[in-house]
Amino acid sequence: MFYKKEPLKNMSQGARLEFIREFRHMKNTDTAICMGYSSNKPIREWEGNSKSPDAKNLPRLAEVYEVSIDAIKNYDFIDPIDEIYYQMWLEEQYPYYEFKLPDRFGDSSYNINVQKGINEWLKMREKRENYEITDQEYIEWKLNFKLEKELY
Repeated sequence: MFYKKEPLKNMSQGARLEFIREFRHMKNTDTAICMGYSSNKPIREWEGNSKSPDAKNLPRLAEVYEVSIDAIKNYDFIDPIDEIYYQMWLEEQYPYYEFKLPDRFGDSSYNINVQKGINEWLKMREKRENYEITDQEYIEWKLNFKLEKELY
């Protein structure tokens, strides 16, 4: 079976949630049932950006989709993981996106952690480009990426 993955529509939390749900081959009613809802209204609201999953629902949603919370949360860029995930999501919106770390990036711990995360990502991109891993494995890796604890 061949599966064509659509690019991410935009960088909103709702578009990212929809992308993951479709990547998992789920309908919004499937997600609603897994979340314990009797209707798919909350899922439609989250994907439509009229509401965001609250602190109680976000971990449950990450569990249902089998992804890191970092992949689906709203980004405030206080944590380096937000910058890394933002860049990885840009690649899903623009499939030929080439990330280049700006020269203005200094030696702060935040920037060093972003650089370390980006380097891990670039290694995985290279594996995908060399057919060492499939596109599916590559996306799975991105959706579950974590910075090593000692990097903080």
